[in-house]
Amino acid sequence: MPRRRETDDETVVSVTTAQPGRSEDLDSRIARYAWMMSLRVVCFVAAVLTPSPWRWILLVGAVFLPSVAVVFANAHQSRRVDGAEAYEAPPRIQLEQQPGPVVQGEYVPDQELRGDTEK
Repeated sequence: MPRRRETDDETVVSVTTAQPGRSEDLDSRIARYAWMMSLRVVCFVAAVLTPSPWRWILLVGAVFLPSVAVVFANAHQSRRVDGAEAYEAPPRIQLEQQPGPVVQGEYVPDQELRGDTEK
């Protein structure tokens, strides 16, 4: 399954306080594991080329390095993304209060109002 890779020259703007995506976390884990396994290869090559006391130290390191690499690769990286400042909306423009025409009338509460459709 292909994964989307972001290039370094893209500017990413964070709009939430969400954690980095799963693909970023997976990429960092793969990179950590690859570095540890390359160190293991270096230990094996150096064990062949070095004299006896160092040879055994390098072989022990090469034997136990895979288990350490798995632990470091599976370690959860709790990286927090700083949230942006809260958005404050600009104040609303309020209408000016202007005097309008005043209609004079009388209020009669008991009178029933009839529309044109009622007969």
